[in-house]
Amino acid sequence: MSEIGVKLRSLRTERGLTVNEACRQVGIPPSRLVEIERGVRLATIGQIERLEHFYGVKSGQLAELAGLSENK
Repeated sequence: MSEIGVKLRSLRTERGLTVNEACRQVGIPPSRLVEIERGVRLATIGQIERLEHFYGVKSGQLAELAGLSENK
C-alpha cells in the first residue's frame, strides 16, 4: 500500500466513513478511491485537492505523500 493510500484510509476510518460515503461527498467514484487507497492507481491533482479539502488537511500534504509535490 502507498503512503497516500495508508493516510487516506486512516483519515476515512477515523471519521467513521465508508468508501461510498466519502466518495459521495468528495465527488469521485468509489472504485477510484479504493484503488488509490490500495496503491493500485495514482490520484490526480484535482482528486488530491478535493480530498485535502474534505478531510481538512494542510494543502499539499497529500500531494507530497503521492509524490506530486514540488517540495520533494
